[in-house]
Amino acid sequence: MVYCGRPSASCGNCRAKKKRCDKAVPGCGQCQRTGRECPGYRDLTSLIFRDESSHVINKVQARITKRDASRVRTPTSAGRSQTTASPLQQLEQGVLSDDPLFTGHSQSSAGTNALQANNAFPNANNTIPDALDDGTASCGPGLESKNVGNGQGNRGKESDDQMSIPPPFTLPLDMIALNYFLAHYIVQESPPSSGFLSYVPSILTLDDDNEILQGGILAVGFAGVAHSTRQADLRCRSRAMYTRTIKRMNRALEDPQTARQHSTIVTVLILSLYEFGESSLDGWDRHIQGATSMLALRGKAQFTTRIGLQIFRDIFSHLLINCLRMGSPIPAALRMIRAEAAKAFSASDPCWVTSSALLEVMDLYSQINPGGFDFVHGSAVDSSKTGTTERQLPIDELERYLSQALDIDHRLESRFSECSPEWRFTVVQLASPDPHQVHGGIYHKYHDSGIVGVWNEMRTCRVLANHAICHLLLRGAKSDPSWFFSRNYTDQLQETSQTMRRIRDDILASLPQQLSYFPFPTQQLLQPLRLEQYLNPATIPDSKLAALSTATLDSSFGFQQPRYTGVGVGAYFASWMLLLAGSMHTNSEDTRQWIITQLRHITAQAGLAQADLFASCIESNKVRPPLST
Repeated sequence: MVYCGRPSASCGNCRAKKKRCDKAVPGCGQCQRTGRECPGYRDLTSLIFRDESSHVINKVQARITKRDASRVRTPTSAGRSQTTASPLQQLEQGVLSDDPLFTGHSQSSAGTNALQANNAFPNANNTIPDALDDGTASCGPGLESKNVGNGQGNRGKESDDQMSIPPPFTLPLDMIALNYFLAHYIVQESPPSSGFLSYVPSILTLDDDNEILQGGILAVGFAGVAHSTRQADLRCRSRAMYTRTIKRMNRALEDPQTARQHSTIVTVLILSLYEFGESSLDGWDRHIQGATSMLALRGKAQFTTRIGLQIFRDIFSHLLINCLRMGSPIPAALRMIRAEAAKAFSASDPCWVTSSALLEVMDLYSQINPGGFDFVHGSAVDSSKTGTTERQLPIDELERYLSQALDIDHRLESRFSECSPEWRFTVVQLASPDPHQVHGGIYHKYHDSGIVGVWNEMRTCRVLANHAICHLLLRGAKSDPSWFFSRNYTDQLQETSQTMRRIRDDILASLPQQLSYFPFPTQQLLQPLRLEQYLNPATIPDSKLAALSTATLDSSFGFQQPRYTGVGVGAYFASWMLLLAGSMHTNSEDTRQWIITQLRHITAQAGLAQADLFASCIESNKVRPPLST
């Protein structure tokens, strides 16, 4: 049986006229409007596969006959002629022969037989693959593409059809990349947590035009499989897919209607994950800025659907990360959009409470230091030169900022100490802890990774609020010592320093689960991920991926059934928390080395090269907390 691609589900009249068919039952709307009798729809399952067994047998027999006749005519030339496999065959044969994930299949079946992929990252002792010489593919303003590993990036005159990568989701390798992405980068919704990218399967099945989203998924999926299997060819394929997706994205953004689609904005978010994996923080930043601009473009309409609300929450959380990294306040346009979103969220929701507090903290920082800041610096931080350009703060203004910071910290501490049971965590004291996995012999046990994310956003906000308190107290003591000592601010300064150390320890205790040292309870309860639940035509008859039936996946591709582990996403968010913890001045050398070790581990296991850069910056003293004095 040969897979013949996804056939059109339109009726015969619409296919002949090349019109867009609404696939209504019993007859389509186009035929009804034109007064024609709708001929109905074809059985797609009878079209996607064609029996070519006899044809293949005849071709093989003809080749054997021709080869034998050639050997009779030129017996001495037989040893010189060798059959050269196509680049795609070489790639797939190399994967099958060297890849421990694809087991139980002979090389002769490459590209047609089943390929299996599991969830495990490579062993921690495995070496990290060398980066390709051409550097990281990234996007400039307007999502422009740059050089990629296989040289495709600069061929602006070539059409997509000339690129040596097949259309999405038509080869076993593509299905493996999809499988990898779904298993590692999606966190299923598990109340009270909303998960992360949990809406992607729904968009894939319900959105009729999602080829851009498919390309973004494949770019990240191929990158993950390439790292796990140490296959440089798959890495080239990942970069080529990224570049092609960027080109299609640029064309899609020219159409306002397409730019507002769920699949378009989600693709930009997924491409930011690709850039983070390639250690391109500038590319990650441009994608996040692009996604936030699209939030404003989508306007109020995005809050009318559940998926739209989930997309807004995920992208706005990334906007907060970017603003915290740069020390810049939230743009005014996004504040207005968020005010509209407030009507759809509960004011007591811990996630909403935390994001509101982060907005307050960033506004406070922009008032204290209008020039902004950056956690990561290009050279080692010289403490003797910090604070030389800070403006003078009058005591009354300083006291006002100090009161705001104390209020933010107190509100968050009170709110999370009274949260409902489903949001709480358990402190686990280990009798014989592994020092490479657990810091201080204690870790926190959470219900799922989404709850960890909300708690760590709260802790981030409290760290910044307490750091602002320390900064303001020290500035006041420097400008007016009598004010500082007369109000007994010495005790407040010591208490704030102790609070920051306690919050840092809580952050480090939350990471073992995110780094998959210990499982989340929800992971043990989830059913295995079955791709057919998104592709089954009986469930979703009009989807583009419905052409692949349950029988097709089980018999032709034979995937091992993975689970939504969210390992890649956990490592991604853990990298940011480790950067924050590593920037604190109160770290002991042991704590600092533990943080560096975990960042190196993330790069080795999850293939996120940006984590390795974070580790190098902490190691070489190129990070510092904001408002450092």
